[in-house]
Amino acid sequence: IQTIYFGGGTPSRIEPAAVGAIVAAIRADRLVAEHAEITLEANPDDVTPAAAAGWAEQGINRVSLGVQSFHPAALEWMHRTHGPEQPGIAIETLRRAGIRNVSVDLIYALPEALGRDWKSDVERALALAPSHVSLYGLTVETGTPLGKWVARGAAEPMPDPAAEVEYLAAHEMLERGGYRHYEVSNAGLPGFESRHNQAYWSRATYLG
Repeated sequence: IQTIYFGGGTPSRIEPAAVGAIVAAIRADRLVAEHAEITLEANPDDVTPAAAAGWAEQGINRVSLGVQSFHPAALEWMHRTHGPEQPGIAIETLRRAGIRNVSVDLIYALPEALGRDWKSDVERALALAPSHVSLYGLTVETGTPLGKWVARGAAEPMPDPAAEVEYLAAHEMLERGGYRHYEVSNAGLPGFESRHNQAYWSRATYLG
């Protein structure tokens, strides 16, 4: 096993010992590479000193942080449980625990009515010096809360041309910051491209 990934959902809500029990079960069943990439997805507000230390102790060496935005109105609209300052606190807490490979997720193409400054969000993310950044465009899916809001006119999705402008702006900012945009949604500093994500793209054998 070259990589282990805890996510989606919110695995940061379970006890670190439970994460460790799963890793131990995998190690008992399969040979795990000495330098395997072991990632945990986490909400910024779930990252406490105790949790970060516990994850590190259980072998987690990479955390994917669901930041999404630093804009208060956007965070509230998305029903995120963290504020704009918590991502920075979370990253510093992870680094103090010895987890230095941290990825940050951002969502673009939010409704323009929110007044969110996308470039400011990207700048704030880059200022935290994460090793990796993922960019996900907001999509409207039938049957989801967002899909219902759009259907009844309570929300208006960003037009595709405007979403394209946001995506390309982020791409340029990341490239200037030294990140390599190695996949449609992912950019990493040299040597910090997600090994797990690339396994899917290259159709490597995996267990789920």
